[in-house]
Amino acid sequence: MNFKIKNIVILLFLSIVFFTACEKTITIPQPPYDTKVSIQSGLEVGVPPRVYFYKTAPYFDTANLSQLFVRGASVKISNSNYTDSLTVDSAYNYIKCMFEYFYTGHQPIEANSNYQLTILYNKLTYKASTTTNLSAVTIDSIGYVTQFTDIYGEHEGVVPYFHDIANQTNYYRYQMARTVDTSTKYREGKIQSPCIGGNTVPILELGRSVYNDNNYNGDQINFVIEPAYSHHKGLPGIVRIQSIDKATYDFYIQLDRQKLAQLNPFVEPIFLTDGQFGKQAIGYFGSIIRSEPKLFIFPE
Repeated sequence: MNFKIKNIVILLFLSIVFFTACEKTITIPQPPYDTKVSIQSGLEVGVPPRVYFYKTAPYFDTANLSQLFVRGASVKISNSNYTDSLTVDSAYNYIKCMFEYFYTGHQPIEANSNYQLTILYNKLTYKASTTTNLSAVTIDSIGYVTQFTDIYGEHEGVVPYFHDIANQTNYYRYQMARTVDTSTKYREGKIQSPCIGGNTVPILELGRSVYNDNNYNGDQINFVIEPAYSHHKGLPGIVRIQSIDKATYDFYIQLDRQKLAQLNPFVEPIFLTDGQFGKQAIGYFGSIIRSEPKLFIFPE
């Protein structure tokens, strides 16, 4: 071994020893977490109300959704005609293999009525109000693009077209009702659900983003929506456009911006604000109306 090679070997050895000796495991304690409650409810005319009342949890918490549901609360929704005392109910989610709990009412929601939500729990009172005076849009047509690009990458897209309701401020959200099975992919992998078996189950696919009608007074609007689930040629889906109120929009636009901030290092972190419930809770109490359904057949 010549002198130059020998020196290189010695330096390499010393470097390995140095960096190995400097290894140290550092444990960063998690900061204290202040649990709040999350209240989510969108009233729809002709349908009994649902209120989702849950505790918030830190990011690394292992509790599942059913464990975070808040039981034992007094939940009431009232207007000038009646007061509806809500009771605990549930619906089974076959994809997640678990029950999803909520408080449900017994009176269908009335049109053009002001509603008050009152929740009493653990010596605290949560209140908010909404009015069911929204107008539904009509979907003109539904298109399809094989590729569009956003911050999440390249996707195919479903494109609903509809006209904004003129001379008022409006907020919108997309939805598609369709079926899935275990051959269906959700994002990158197949659905892993032993509860589905060989069956197909219905799902409601909601758009990630919400939209306002700025600069679209009465004009045609279109959204390009990435399907969250895979599909095949000829698969049918039922598309609707949700008209939502400002309280609902304000909550979901924060969620959308929060997701964008997680993927883009140049976007400042977004934290959910307290909204209608002050500093005691996060969430929304709002209203919603859906367009008439429009059939869409995936072309590929």
